[in-house]
Amino acid sequence: MEQQQGRPTPPMPPENYGKRMWQLWGPILIKWGIEFLVSMIAMTVLAMVYQVANPDAFTAALNSEQSMIDLYNQLLEQYLKSSTLIQGMTAFVIIPVMWIFFHRDRVKERMMGIVPNKKAPLWKYAAVMLMSLTLCLGLNNLINIGNLAASDEAYTQTIQALYSAAFPVQIVCLGILVPISEELVFRGLLFQRLRERGTFLQAALYSAVVFGLMHMNMVQMLYGFILGMMLAYVYEKYGSVKAPILAHMTMNLLSVTATKIGLMDWMMEDIMRVGTVTVICAAVAATMFVFIQRIEEKPDQPEKKDHNEKVAAM
Repeated sequence: MEQQQGRPTPPMPPENYGKRMWQLWGPILIKWGIEFLVSMIAMTVLAMVYQVANPDAFTAALNSEQSMIDLYNQLLEQYLKSSTLIQGMTAFVIIPVMWIFFHRDRVKERMMGIVPNKKAPLWKYAAVMLMSLTLCLGLNNLINIGNLAASDEAYTQTIQALYSAAFPVQIVCLGILVPISEELVFRGLLFQRLRERGTFLQAALYSAVVFGLMHMNMVQMLYGFILGMMLAYVYEKYGSVKAPILAHMTMNLLSVTATKIGLMDWMMEDIMRVGTVTVICAAVAATMFVFIQRIEEKPDQPEKKDHNEKVAAM
């Protein structure tokens, strides 16, 4: 990790503690606020639809505590069934808000003289996709082999709710919108702001821990932490938030498609089959990691750049 830690970082101006905490946690608090607002709107819409469809039952519920509890449970059940669509709508709102913050940060960096990492050529993004595919598949296999999902009821309920939506809704919401919104928040803002003030490892660990904790169940916390480290790494090496976005989208689209076609169940039918696939995934992911590690992400030093320009002029 020496290459990542060796990135030149100009001295940052002193900031008070409150401003520092707001800069780090502000995007996450705003994300939570948008999620809460969209959730309240969704519950209100569901209640209005229920009232129109069942006016007598809705009126009766207002006059009885038990009926009100039953009504709430029915609305909650409908909310959970719509959770994928609600997440997609939330991400759709979050993306432009976080993009504004992301763009402002890049402008601020240029004004402060922070030299960004080199941007990797487009053809090298194939390595990101392949590493993401194999890492995602391999980790899911390990979770299934270890029977971790069965021991975590919250994880099981979350997965059932998310994958109960129509397949096209899953593709758009879970495969496209959610990855973009999460990468802007956790890598584009949180990781990058930490990276401006410290080493790659410090920024990656902090952002990965927060990313994992946001998933609210043990399986996804562990899964999110591992993937959070990988996503921060590809952001650092490729010099663009497009790299972790592409990686995240690739993993989510694989999970959605594999669940739809029953790929995981097919592999788990034979222990040798799932073991072989997992070993192959580990080998391919490691190979792609080595390839990505060789990408030179360090920006050119100003004096070196000036010298090259003089030589070219001669």
